[in-house]
Amino acid sequence: MSLVTLSVFAQSRKITGTVIGADDGQPIPGVSVKVAGSNVGTQTKVDGKFAITLPSGANSLDVSFIGYATQHVNITVASNYNIKLVSNTKQLTEVVVTDSYGVQAKKSYTGAASTVSADALNDKPFSTPIDALQGQVPGLNISQNTGQPGANIQVRLRGVGSISADSNPLYVVDGMIINAGDLSRLNTAGATNVLSGINEDDIETITVLKDASATAIYGSRASNGVIIITTKRGKAGNAQVNFDTEVGKSVNLPLPVGGRPMGGTDYANTFLQGLTNAGVTGAGQTPYITSYGLAGPYNDWYPLVTKQGQQQQYNVSVRGGSETSHVFASAGYFKQEASVIGSDLKRITGLLNVDQTISKSFTFSTGLNISNVQQNDPSNGGAFASPVLSAFFLRPQQQAYASDGTLNTSRATNTDFSSIYNPLYMVLNDKKFDSETRVLGNATMKWNIWDQLKYTTYFSGDLVELEEQQFNNPIMGDGRTAGGRGYDYYTRYFNYLFRNQLDYRYDFSKDNDFYVEASLGYEAQKSDGYFISANSNGYPATQPLLTASVNASTPTLGNSSFSGYTFDAFYTRGSINYKNKYSLSGSFRREGSSRFGSDVSFGNFYSIGAAWNVDEESFFKNQSILSSAKLRTSYGSVGNAGIGNYVAQPTAGYGAVYGGGVGQNFNTIGNTALTWESSKPLEFGADFGVLKDRLSFSVDYYIRKIDNLIQNVPISRTTGFSTVTENIGAMKNQGEEITIKASPIKSKDFQWYTSFNISFNKNTVTKLVNDASFLNGSFQVAEGQDFQTWYARGWAGVDPSNGDPLWYTDATKTATTNNYNKATPFAQYQADPKVFGGWTNTFSYKGFSISGDIYYNFGNYINDSWAFYLTDGTNYTFNKYAYDLNAWTTPGQITDVPKYVAGGGTAANGATYSSSSSFSSRFLYKGDYIRLKNLTVGYDFKGLSLLKKYGISKLYLYGRGTNLLTKTYDSRLPFDPEVGVNSTSNLEIPQVRTFTVGINLGL
Repeated sequence: MSLVTLSVFAQSRKITGTVIGADDGQPIPGVSVKVAGSNVGTQTKVDGKFAITLPSGANSLDVSFIGYATQHVNITVASNYNIKLVSNTKQLTEVVVTDSYGVQAKKSYTGAASTVSADALNDKPFSTPIDALQGQVPGLNISQNTGQPGANIQVRLRGVGSISADSNPLYVVDGMIINAGDLSRLNTAGATNVLSGINEDDIETITVLKDASATAIYGSRASNGVIIITTKRGKAGNAQVNFDTEVGKSVNLPLPVGGRPMGGTDYANTFLQGLTNAGVTGAGQTPYITSYGLAGPYNDWYPLVTKQGQQQQYNVSVRGGSETSHVFASAGYFKQEASVIGSDLKRITGLLNVDQTISKSFTFSTGLNISNVQQNDPSNGGAFASPVLSAFFLRPQQQAYASDGTLNTSRATNTDFSSIYNPLYMVLNDKKFDSETRVLGNATMKWNIWDQLKYTTYFSGDLVELEEQQFNNPIMGDGRTAGGRGYDYYTRYFNYLFRNQLDYRYDFSKDNDFYVEASLGYEAQKSDGYFISANSNGYPATQPLLTASVNASTPTLGNSSFSGYTFDAFYTRGSINYKNKYSLSGSFRREGSSRFGSDVSFGNFYSIGAAWNVDEESFFKNQSILSSAKLRTSYGSVGNAGIGNYVAQPTAGYGAVYGGGVGQNFNTIGNTALTWESSKPLEFGADFGVLKDRLSFSVDYYIRKIDNLIQNVPISRTTGFSTVTENIGAMKNQGEEITIKASPIKSKDFQWYTSFNISFNKNTVTKLVNDASFLNGSFQVAEGQDFQTWYARGWAGVDPSNGDPLWYTDATKTATTNNYNKATPFAQYQADPKVFGGWTNTFSYKGFSISGDIYYNFGNYINDSWAFYLTDGTNYTFNKYAYDLNAWTTPGQITDVPKYVAGGGTAANGATYSSSSSFSSRFLYKGDYIRLKNLTVGYDFKGLSLLKKYGISKLYLYGRGTNLLTKTYDSRLPFDPEVGVNSTSNLEIPQVRTFTVGINLGL
């Protein structure tokens, strides 16, 4: 027998086997199976099986896969092996992608960052990936002010970061700092969001960097945090093909009862009641009844401009590779028709990421992300051509269709579409279209000079082309007086970035118990914008209408312009780690920008952080309550460069005409001493777990002081200008963030995972120009107050004896008046929430699963900017909210709606009914709400033998609903409480409720 065994090992032979997970018994594809001590290897197939030929003399295998402990298998006389890999949770949490400049071990990471994985992003029915982050990241406040597909999303991290500069985070996609936000130049509801060109299914992770230790490496643009989007890449193993599709419908969220437009009969009765209260009675009302068609017929405008929306998406991807080559490729199609007429979005995306190991010393990676987004956008909520605004303003008596069945364009009194237009006609005959094409590419070369020293060079280019077309027809609407108006805008941004970096690691001990890491780099970025604008008037009134400007008789504008910026930076960072117990880190970046004055174009930004992993101490093992514990802190300085490209530069232009010739004039005064706003965040954090980390907690406390605020300061008008931009002012945000994650039930067949986060933030303005407060719209900006503090007269209700509107005379609220002009405005309430967060639960039983995301928001007040027209009788020829049906009519009646007087008017006792709908705290509502954001029910056909027979590795069917339930806390609220960071309703396209079904298929 010994001779036989020796004979077997003396010659090559074929070994087969299957690799499964020790926890669930499921086969693991893509596992590396290597002959120990050699380069001979293979990978497991989709069913976990492998076959390998052992060279002569080989007697063992090394079996390894990410997230599992490496298994060493001794080869005996057997030819088939069943190998179980044990999950290595320490390895899974060992590395965290922190930023564009490298990775850091989680144990040694001193910063505050939150990562959202692909599972929380894929297959969501949203047109932008940022939508899916709502409620997922503590401290990240995401709110939408419109239901328009692809519209810009408003994001604030740890409070408002500036008074006049940008308060949005910095966005980074696969290492590239991009131009984010709304790049459009026409005033439509779309507010085109550059991020809408990124397919959620292509994203591997989104990481949100919060504190100085995490963000300072980005220097002058990191004051408001950094959001890093990393796309999927290939993995070693057989090619995995995934296909998913999702289809469904959407409907507008229901309007609160009091916020619905009045029906025909109710409006007619209210109209006549208003005339009576204004002294017009009996036969005097007859001309009004005839002129305004109060006797009917009626139509209901809101159902006419809304509809059932449709949406669908299809995605296919291929992922795989060998030991030296990894490839991920995908294509996607997404289409969404909004629940308001004239609004839709279509997106086509493609992604290719390739990683190639050239040799032991060199690796090369490249990526290409291409997208085209096309949108039809109605006018925004503040425009009279907006279908949503029209549905609220138009009287039910104004008929959409004429007696012959054609769309009504009459200017007769009883229809009168001269100021508020027939939205059905406008959608058919106006054009508001934009097409955004984006090509985002990158290339990375890494050179391992030796084991401790690595060099990386990176280049990325981001090309965005935006074509916007708007046509206002010559028959009705904004183009009527000009015989039709046409606008053609072309916008192009080319943004490119170079980065070169050296990374060094030195181990003081061979067992990696004590080491230092250091990086040194140079980064340069340039963005060039090119803009063409062409406007024309005078279009032929043919049918169909000719919308191209070549058909116009009178060109009114034709120009082009350029705009750009540059950033130039040297940076370094380092860290030291001792036995995963104690970690210190620091970073420094010196950066210059063309946006700031020549005297101060460079600034210094830094951070220092520390972490103590208490669970690595010997004394920690003497207790049994905690399973892990970590304390961390950081401090630093980061900047805000979110201003115009030439604000600091004194500029002159030649757009003027002087004496019949070309004239020049100064158009900005500039300020060569203008520099960055500076934020100095201080952070204290703790992470700890119990029950083997099945229950874990993260607690963060921060103070974010911001100074050198950029503000306009008054100057003598003898300079030719009224203000100059200077660095004066300060504010701070401070708050707490708490995250709780748990696996309360974790059995073989049934699991329950839950995650809850809550964020508290308090904003305070600490310094202003000359210490003087000022008004910013309806907000009062004053020292000691929240930046967004409402400044309004205090509403005191309705006098039950006579229906007069009442206001408090001043902030003491000790006396009231029925004269609006005798009431003094005062600061009250705030627009940004005091508390917000999310709660996610996932339940799974065998193949069944159900998951839900809840988002909540408390502590802010929201404003109705159109209440002046839609409440009370001042503007009585417009339709009204239904809650005006509660208007005072009888002495002794208790109501919060004053007597309805057509045209306003002043009562004998001086009551100013014409001002009852003017801005006051009457139209500030609690913005508190809790919303069931997502609910998904699905079944995973894993382990089904029939699927394996046909090579199907995954089949998952699901149904999903979004915005299913909303709980509000103000009975007076006439609209949905999610209205954006300014907390103002502008009659934009409303939020929608969606119902979709989908399938995920893997081969």
